[in-house]
Amino acid sequence: MKEIRKIFNINRRKNKEKGTFTTIEVVIISFSLAVITGVVSGYLVYSFNSSKMDSKEVADIISTFEHITDEYYEEVDYGELADAAIDGMLSYLDESYSKHLSDDATIDLTDKLDGSYKGIGIAIIKTDDGLFIDKVYADTPASEAGLKESDQILNINGTEITSEMKLDDVQNIIDEDDEVISMIVNRDGEQLSFEVKREEIDSPVVEYEIFERNSEKIGYIYLSTFSNTAYDQVSQALDALEDDGITSLVFDLRSNTGGYLNSAKDIASLFLKRGKVIYSLETKDKTSEVKDNTKEYRAYPIVVLVNGATASASEILTAALKESYGAIVVGTKTYGKGKVQQTSKLSDDTVIKYTTAMWYTPSGESIDEVGITPGVIVELDSKYYQDATYENDNQLQTALSVLSES
Repeated sequence: MKEIRKIFNINRRKNKEKGTFTTIEVVIISFSLAVITGVVSGYLVYSFNSSKMDSKEVADIISTFEHITDEYYEEVDYGELADAAIDGMLSYLDESYSKHLSDDATIDLTDKLDGSYKGIGIAIIKTDDGLFIDKVYADTPASEAGLKESDQILNINGTEITSEMKLDDVQNIIDEDDEVISMIVNRDGEQLSFEVKREEIDSPVVEYEIFERNSEKIGYIYLSTFSNTAYDQVSQALDALEDDGITSLVFDLRSNTGGYLNSAKDIASLFLKRGKVIYSLETKDKTSEVKDNTKEYRAYPIVVLVNGATASASEILTAALKESYGAIVVGTKTYGKGKVQQTSKLSDDTVIKYTTAMWYTPSGESIDEVGITPGVIVELDSKYYQDATYENDNQLQTALSVLSES
């Protein structure tokens, strides 16, 4: 089978014969899962409504701040006190997606959505047997150090990595200030040690291929995150695949935890007919439908690949393709995040993130804490973790079979 593999970079296209992976994933090793599962709609500088500013509640906040800074028996750091007040207000909401991001988390989120990040260039995945390297991206510190896909992570910076640990627990270890990450991995029964530098890495977000089945060409697009450049990269990938004569498409959103809401809407508009509903939003004041208003659309069969880390904007796109396009969903149940966050930039350049709306599928369903159940349920075979190839990716192979038999 002749395969065509092409990778996008932010400002350049790599030669198709090179055949390397350079995209990032949702569980990419330089981001906190809690940060990137939010649907982010933009950065705003918040200012008080004058009536709120004159309220007795705001006066009490200011008065308390002044009493503490003027009269408390020890010196108080103004910035830390303000942070504590902000954290307290967000904590009152008792909602996991509303939080004050630290300096590092703000930088990571911005870099991720703008197209670069500081990390080592790997994505990890959790199984019952432990945590494994799912991808090693080309031309990154990880690839230069010699890390490989399917390496089992045993130790990072002196901390033992166990199967009970969550991905974000491991992420917190990686996100410490160390410029060099010490890692011990298990590779084919042998323990190997690596020293890997954290560096700024360009992050193209699209990978695409062509697979041949029954004399038909099936396109494949993998999207890692809904960044500023995601729409352009997906659009270019579609053009290239269609120029090569594809008759159907696999859209892989596995382990994509979201990003910009507008990016998901714009990508959905590449496929849906004008007037089709993409999603609806419910705020405290109103409910509104968001429809495709473009002339561009597709009409060939589509399978969407998903898993338990497919979240937020990825679920919006999955639901739109399923309900307003007729795509078939293959894989395992998605994460279940039916809330939308807004971000607000503070004077110290950190960001607060807070929930502003619920979103609903085109049919009006909420998937929050429920997820999207695929029409074809397929657990990823353990062989993939031992040898991460397309042939061992039984979820992808099922998607290709569904399309080749349709």
